[in-house]
Amino acid sequence: MFKYVMLVVLALVCRTGCAQEEVPFKELVFQGASGYRPGENLEYFLFAQGFVQGVSPEEQAAIIADWTGQHPHARLVPVSILGERSPFPIVYAWAVDGDDNLNLLLVRKGVYPALTMLDTPRFAQLVERAKPARYAKLLAEQERQGNPTGIPARRLVPAARYDDFLKKLIAAEAAAQADMNGIWSDRFKPMRDKLGLTPLATLPLME
Repeated sequence: MFKYVMLVVLALVCRTGCAQEEVPFKELVFQGASGYRPGENLEYFLFAQGFVQGVSPEEQAAIIADWTGQHPHARLVPVSILGERSPFPIVYAWAVDGDDNLNLLLVRKGVYPALTMLDTPRFAQLVERAKPARYAKLLAEQERQGNPTGIPARRLVPAARYDDFLKKLIAAEAAAQADMNGIWSDRFKPMRDKLGLTPLATLPLME
């Protein structure tokens, strides 16, 4: 019995350790914006919250494949982990190659609103402070359903690095909105109104 318990503990430690490692982005096998590395019980996502897309799944897949082809040395940077002790933890991650960031590109092209790129610790602050935002409440409920262990998500990158990403994220969404790309096009206005979806810059994110 003791040996079995130790094996389970070691497996959990290894799983958590793997989730924190930067790995070559090209090692991941993607289905939409989620992917996995063969041999790991981890699922990686290029967004942390949400389900709204401003392009078709085929267009999104093409954007990811094109970026990956142009950045053969890109790294997958784990940002936060949800369901840390569950059999299949979920890891929100960035795809990064120098100053190029695939997550920011997806927002810039209107594939996703910037809100979906907030990690759980920052998103929890937003939900607390943006109580009227219907879309934020929907995402909060979705996250609770996807975290059966109830263990709070843990951020894996330094605060300074995350805050720098946040500034670039807001700028990327402002550009997407100005150009009316994807989710910010007139075609999606009825859905934005129904969900109460607004740009991240308009929501209270101050500490």
